[in-house]
Amino acid sequence: MKLVYLFIALLFPLEEAGNTTVITIDNLDIALGGNVKVQVYDEDMLHEENANPILEKTVQVSESCLPLKLDHLPEGKYMVAVFHDTNANGKLDYSFFGVPKEGYGFSGKFSCGLKSAGPSLHYVQLTNGLNHIQMHLCY
Repeated sequence: MKLVYLFIALLFPLEEAGNTTVITIDNLDIALGGNVKVQVYDEDMLHEENANPILEKTVQVSESCLPLKLDHLPEGKYMVAVFHDTNANGKLDYSFFGVPKEGYGFSGKFSCGLKSAGPSLHYVQLTNGLNHIQMHLCY
């Protein structure tokens, strides 16, 4: 595991100002194409009824699209949501029964087989320097 962090640190040297957060996705299905969309929510914003992300990033899926790099997020608690937008329409698509048809995942304590108990379980603490968030998508 230490080699993974060393590799990430060498790939993304720290910048003078701000923090760097690196997101890896262990099961991104590159063959499906499309985009990967990342949304970052501040802990305070998640208490609002219509919470908007403080940061959004969309990258085209390719062999070289990972890891994803987010710069200049201040120290604090955040929830990170990621989805694989296979048809590149900019939104997570659902089946007739309300089940997501595209890959999705959240930071923190997240499991594909369990219903989420709310955003507080998905917070991650970001600190000064290099931060790494490992993600797993549910397809």
